[in-house]
Amino acid sequence: MIDAGDACSILTPVKITAAMITSTNVTPEDPNPVWAANNFAVGDRVYKASTHRVYEAAQVMTSGAPKDPEIPANRFNAAGVVTYWIDAGPTTLYAMFDGLVSTKTRRAGSISITLKPGYFNGFALFGVEAEHIVATVKDAPGGTVIYSVDQDMEGSAPADYYEYFFDRFKPLTQFIATGIDPYNNMEITLTLSSASSSVALGLFALGDLRPAGVPLAGASVEPVDYSYVSTNEFGETTVKKRNNATGLNISAKMEIADANSVLDTIKEVLGTPVVVIGSQVTMYEALTVFGLVSARITYDDFEEPVVNITVKGLI
Repeated sequence: MIDAGDACSILTPVKITAAMITSTNVTPEDPNPVWAANNFAVGDRVYKASTHRVYEAAQVMTSGAPKDPEIPANRFNAAGVVTYWIDAGPTTLYAMFDGLVSTKTRRAGSISITLKPGYFNGFALFGVEAEHIVATVKDAPGGTVIYSVDQDMEGSAPADYYEYFFDRFKPLTQFIATGIDPYNNMEITLTLSSASSSVALGLFALGDLRPAGVPLAGASVEPVDYSYVSTNEFGETTVKKRNNATGLNISAKMEIADANSVLDTIKEVLGTPVVVIGSQVTMYEALTVFGLVSARITYDDFEEPVVNITVKGLI
């Protein structure tokens, strides 16, 4: 039998819809105006609440010939050439739900949101820029609190007294919550705050955290840098700092009875950016990553097959 004292897990996400958002202080949905038939100059921006996307005018338009950016033909033609509007990304509110860490919901002072997403047993925050987090989960709206956290987003771990007194603070940029008892009509309230700067959140993912076996030794993480480096003919090098991501390679062993469900989970999330928790043991937080999953299950031992998971880290 396998000792399941630890678990490698995949968070299959719940798609957040407008009906699930019961309250938030991120209002309006975006600082740009809502689209309406109007005169537009090149570079003007608007958003549509129906798509939760921001659009930028690619050419001059008049109210006499309105071009709704929600219609694909008004963004690009059959050859893929831009026509009237460019999709400039998610609205401010929905940036935390668009499946990318690099697009962030940002607000001065605090971000607060209450969701009624139904069933979930875990959630993850990535791209956090905040000093403090408060989260409360209830079994139903207005019901009993079944999970709560109230903590500073501070990740310093001084190795000696010198670092304790002189090393800079190291803010945490991600938070993972697991082991939440699931109910059918759950409610979660999340508040991120900062006394000294604006607050931002790149990804708020919640859903069904499914085990993928017991992690084995030999896991590896690989930071990937997307900075731009260019060297001209005189040997002068220019470096433009950009975001980075983290990839993961990990193997996990499971009981043969669990192999089919693990395979189904992996097939379900293919092509969808997800959170993968390589280990839930303290000090192994680096094995929690966000990205696209690929995997292979081997049956060298028919009683205890092994899944080899690769995650391509995304920003």
